[in-house]
Amino acid sequence: MIKKNNAPHDIIRLVQLDEALQLLQTTHRIAFVDVRDRKSYVDEHPIFAVNAPIDSIELQIEQLFGDEPGIALIIGDHPTMTDWAAAVIADATRLTPQIIDGGFDAWKNHHLPVWGGEYTPSKAFGEWVETTGNIQNIKPEDAINSPPHYQFDVRPFTEFQKFSLPSSIHCPTGQLGALKICHSSIYLHCAGRTRGIIAAQTLADQDFDASIYCITGGTQGWELAGGVRSFNNHRSAEGFFSEETMKQHANHLINKFNLPIATKDSESNWIRSETQLRIITVSEDQTTDQAISPTTLIQSTDQYLGTHNMPLIVQGPNQLDCAVSALWLRRLGWNAWLAEEFVRESGAPSCTPIKLLEWTDELLLTDRIIDIRSSEGFKASRLRGSKWIPRSQFNTLRTSDRHLIVCDHSQITHTQKLVSALNLPESNCITWDVIPKEYIDSCAIRFEAHPSDQALFFPDRHQGNLEHAKGYLDWEHSLLPTLRVYGGIPWKPINEPLDHPKSHLTTYYQKVHL
Repeated sequence: MIKKNNAPHDIIRLVQLDEALQLLQTTHRIAFVDVRDRKSYVDEHPIFAVNAPIDSIELQIEQLFGDEPGIALIIGDHPTMTDWAAAVIADATRLTPQIIDGGFDAWKNHHLPVWGGEYTPSKAFGEWVETTGNIQNIKPEDAINSPPHYQFDVRPFTEFQKFSLPSSIHCPTGQLGALKICHSSIYLHCAGRTRGIIAAQTLADQDFDASIYCITGGTQGWELAGGVRSFNNHRSAEGFFSEETMKQHANHLINKFNLPIATKDSESNWIRSETQLRIITVSEDQTTDQAISPTTLIQSTDQYLGTHNMPLIVQGPNQLDCAVSALWLRRLGWNAWLAEEFVRESGAPSCTPIKLLEWTDELLLTDRIIDIRSSEGFKASRLRGSKWIPRSQFNTLRTSDRHLIVCDHSQITHTQKLVSALNLPESNCITWDVIPKEYIDSCAIRFEAHPSDQALFFPDRHQGNLEHAKGYLDWEHSLLPTLRVYGGIPWKPINEPLDHPKSHLTTYYQKVHL
C-alpha cells in the first residue's frame, strides 16, 4: 500500500547533531525515525524515536505516518542503507527526510538521550500515571488472599484468551465505564503494569462508584507471588454492559475534561487554512476496518503515531471508546479531538501497480537464494535452498555473486532500488506468491542466531520465566529515572487541569543540549 511522493530525492538533507536537536525543539510537524533493525532498536534507541526498521519499512511507515506532511528526522547505522530508507520515506509518504550525520553512533557518543525496550514511551507514561494519578495498588499476594467482587483483565480479548488470572473477566479499558455494577470492589490487571494502571485511572476519571485496585505487576507479578495463571479463557463482561451507561460515561468524560469536538465546520476551517490532521479510528470491538483498540493504542502509541505537533481526530462507532482514547492521547501530549457524529475513511494510500517478475526455473541458477520476508514467515515455509537474510544485512553481500531475492509484494519495488544502490547487478527479485508449490519447503527449522527483526527483550516473561518477569517489571520502574537524567518528565501530572496539549517529543527535547 504505497503512495508515491512526487518530490525529488534531492530534498533529502544531511544534518548535524546540533541542527537535529534544534528541529526536535521546535513545534514543526516532525517524526523522529530510527530505521535500524528491530533488535538493535529495542536494545537501545534515542528517547521518543519511533522504529521503522529497514527490514519492514513499507509496512511500518504506512501505519505510522499515513498521508501526513512534515519533517522525518532519520537516524540509522549504515550510510548507504540509511540513504535508501530515506528515499523510501520520500517515495511512500509526504514527509521530507533529513538524515542525522553519523547516525546512532554519533548520537550515543555525544551522550544524547537513549533508552531501550518496546512501547517505551507509553510504558514510561504509565509509570507517570501511577505516580501522579489516583491509583490504588494491591499486591498480588493480597489479591490472592482477598478476592474482590469483580476482577477484570483489561487487555484485548486475544491476549486474555491466551492466559489470564483465575476468576478474571475480560473487559478492555475503553469499555470499563459501561459496566452496570456499583458499590463493589474491583481489581484490574493486564500482563504487566501499564494497561492495568491506565484502566484504574480511567475508572477514577469516570468517578465510578466502586473500590478500585490495580494488581501490581499483572499476571507477571501474580506468578512472582506464587500464583498460577489460567489459560484458554472465554469469560466476557458483555453481560455487564449497558448502552445507556456507555453514553452517560462518554458524556461525563467529555464535560469533565472539556474534550474538544471536531465538527464538520471545524474540519472545514482546518482544510481552508491548510492545517494538516490525522484521523484515528478506534474500537474495542474492532468491528470497523482499520480500527485500533483504544487499549492497544494507548499501550503502544509509538507503533501508530509517528508525527508530532499535528491535530488528531478520534472517530469510531462507540462514543465511549472515542472519549477514553481522546482523553489519554491529550494527556500523552497529542492534540486529539473527538469526531462529531460521523465516521469516514482515514484516507489510506492507494496501491501503485508493480510489474512483477514471472517464475522460470532458470531463476534457480544462482549463487545464493535469499529470503527477506519476516523471519516468522520464513520459518513457516520457504523456497528450497534459500537462506533468511534481512535487508539490514544486504551491505554484507558480495557484489560478484548472483542472488535470487524472495520478497513480500510490498517489499519488491524498494528492494530493487536497494539492490541497485548497493551495486548488486546480478540479482533478481521475485514475490513469494509466484513460487510454484512444488519448490516450497515447510519443514521445521531453527535459526542459528536470534533473528534481527524480532526483539530479544525478556522474551520468556509470559512463559513462566520468573527471572524475565522480574527483569521486565524492574525495567518499567527504571523509565522515569532515565527521563529525569537526560531532560526531565515531559507530561503534566494527571491530576492537573487538562489544557492545550504539547508534544512530549518537543517538550522533552527543549531541555536537551549537546
